[in-house]
Amino acid sequence: MEKVIWVRSNGKMLGAKEDDGLDIVNRYLEEGWKVKHISACALGESINAGQAYIVIEKDID
Repeated sequence: MEKVIWVRSNGKMLGAKEDDGLDIVNRYLEEGWKVKHISACALGESINAGQAYIVIEKDID
């Protein structure tokens, strides 16, 4: 089984308690899921913002 999770970060989030999506990724990793692929890029024209799509997978045996 695979899941795709979108995460993002920006300069305003440094030190802030905003949801960037990584808590969800970490929760899946703790449950035994593995990262299959990560694709990251800048968010628009900003040098302080970025986004990533993380594909995680888990064997269903």
